Amino acid sequence: MNSVLSLLGLLVLSALGAPTPRPTVLWHGMGDTCCYSFSMGAIKNAIEKAVPGIYVLSIEIGESIVADEIEGFIGNVNNQVDYVCKLIKDDPNLKDGFNAVGFSQGGQFMRAYIERCNSPQVYNLITMGAQHQGVADIPGCTSINTTVCDTVEYLLSLGAYTRLAQDMVVQAQYFHDPMDEPGYLQNNKFLPDINNAITINQSYKDNLTKLNSLLLVMFASDTVVVPRESSWFWWFKEGSNTELVPYNQTELYLKDTIGLQTLEKEGKLKFDSAPGDHMKFTLAWFLEHVITPYLINYI
Repeated sequence: MNSVLSLLGLLVLSALGAPTPRPTVLWHGMGDTCCYSFSMGAIKNAIEKAVPGIYVLSIEIGESIVADEIEGFIGNVNNQVDYVCKLIKDDPNLKDGFNAVGFSQGGQFMRAYIERCNSPQVYNLITMGAQHQGVADIPGCTSINTTVCDTVEYLLSLGAYTRLAQDMVVQAQYFHDPMDEPGYLQNNKFLPDINNAITINQSYKDNLTKLNSLLLVMFASDTVVVPRESSWFWWFKEGSNTELVPYNQTELYLKDTIGLQTLEKEGKLKFDSAPGDHMKFTLAWFLEHVITPYLINYI
């Protein structure tokens, strides 16, 4: 009798259909690639272990992991976002939407995907040590490819806001000199746009406020992101390179240019702090703070 009931139960579940885990998309940071077993590969495996049957896409830009690493230093970010928009749109596994995790610079790049494309739509966005308001000090090149680092350093020596640097050096495209706001607004070709700092693109705000949750993670002892609070949308007071303004006192928040204030009023804006330096989190921390609360949900 019990075996008959069990069989009937299985038939009912089969007929109803098991819930489909919402996929996750990962966008790695500077000096990393989509697929190193000790970094994004380990993250991907951890998610797959926690959520059986989930589809996880770790974004690769270029034809190989070597090209992918180079694109993290040398490339045009606007073109990279366009590439990822098409990559995601063309992936049938993502057609019903997905959660997204952006690591370091991948955080603001994933936000750019949402603001500019968002088709298919992101449900939860988690950014890990992102530079949402930019960096006042460009992080050093960490590539093992010395030619890449030599090229980056040469281009930056010409000036971060030069046309060459803005076209080719990824980190220059989110450099934000706190002592030269006009130069930043006039010459930076990526970050002012996605922050609606020059002209207001209403679709950027509309898309970002469609999120179910936006989790901003800052690394408590971050020495790479300057200031580390940029991960929480804090930035320097005008004319200062020492005094910081909290996210909810910035013009970006007060004018609600990209929807942060709207998200907070709706209970969708979340903050967390990970111990340690930039990207030095454990898989146990990631499971507790990211996977379990934000990546285990169903379509």
